[in-house]
Amino acid sequence: MDTILLTLGGYSLTVAKLVTGLILVLAGLLLGWVWGRAGAEGGRRKSSGLDQSVRSASDDAFMRGISHLMADHTDQAIEEFTKAVTLNSDTVETYVVLGNLFRQKGEIERAVRIRQSIIARPNLDASVHLQAMFDLGLDYKKGGLFNRAADAFDEVLKADPRHVEACRQIATLYEEMRDWERAFEARRRLDRLTHSDSREVLAHYKTEYGKELMVSGQLERAEDSLTQAISVHKNCLDAYLHLGDLELARGRARRALNVWKKAVNLSPEYSHLVISRVNAAEEPLGEAAAESFFNEIEPEQAAVTTLLALAQHYHQHGDDERALSMLNLAVKKAPHLLDVHRLRGEVLLARGESSQALQAYGELLKQINGDWARYQCSQCGFVSHQLTWKCPRCHQWDTMSPRSH
Repeated sequence: MDTILLTLGGYSLTVAKLVTGLILVLAGLLLGWVWGRAGAEGGRRKSSGLDQSVRSASDDAFMRGISHLMADHTDQAIEEFTKAVTLNSDTVETYVVLGNLFRQKGEIERAVRIRQSIIARPNLDASVHLQAMFDLGLDYKKGGLFNRAADAFDEVLKADPRHVEACRQIATLYEEMRDWERAFEARRRLDRLTHSDSREVLAHYKTEYGKELMVSGQLERAEDSLTQAISVHKNCLDAYLHLGDLELARGRARRALNVWKKAVNLSPEYSHLVISRVNAAEEPLGEAAAESFFNEIEPEQAAVTTLLALAQHYHQHGDDERALSMLNLAVKKAPHLLDVHRLRGEVLLARGESSQALQAYGELLKQINGDWARYQCSQCGFVSHQLTWKCPRCHQWDTMSPRSH
């Protein structure tokens, strides 16, 4: 059944009608471009004296290629466009379409050869040369040749420093390559070109770089990078979390706790990330300081993930009564989360309350069609048991958050 997108005045707009409309618009644009191309070709025929029948056959093949392209018959379209360039190698437009089709099919080497043949042409119009270089970058990117792709986009930006798409592509590339410093500069440049504000993303770049420096033992440089992240975007939670980790690694446990408290105040819904850290660092922090931190959390206002983390802490420390209190509250707030039911059953069994544990596991079975996912992307709806600051599906930053229902 066709999905209805909009009903207005008795008229229903369906997906099929929308797609048909878009195809018709695309067909009009393509035909307009082809007619313009045909007119230009006609002028070149008179001046070049090339055989009219060869030109006509080339144009016919080109038109058949367009028809196959409109019908989504990629292989047939490639066959006709190849025929067209064999008959007339002067038509750059046909080569461009062919290159795009090869890239679409994943035949990167063939796509690259076509771009290089266009770029190598003498007396090529500057705009055509620029587009071919940009397309070459896209080809390399599709083929996973990120360094070559970055070089191609760099060439585009040298020729046209205000080329927004080349700047966008190179920023994305450096991010995928985890070259955080270059990604930072490219994203800032993109912001200037588009008058955008990417401070949240820029702060993540600085944080990711700081994390890598921490792993390699460069703690001073790591601190600089994490501090810069907070100066770029004062609400960068991940920067606070790892700045606390850094303070702990340096043996400054109290400073670590103070930084983590800032993180809790900044984003209470992510308190569980701090709870696990404080729990692991209880010895250097001191039992009294750690317990004081846990007591400051208000359970009634806490997110389910926070209640679960608190329950795990209390269970590990033998305070199963408080653990059950947290879990009972968590079940009321989010009965679909299987982790809560599972831990509740474990705590009851540890207390020797077999009948209640059996009841708890019975409730778990009722929720078996629930899920283990604790986080969900606010942009695309992707759910995950693990927290990532960048959504694996839509690749947006800071969109994954704890599920509340």
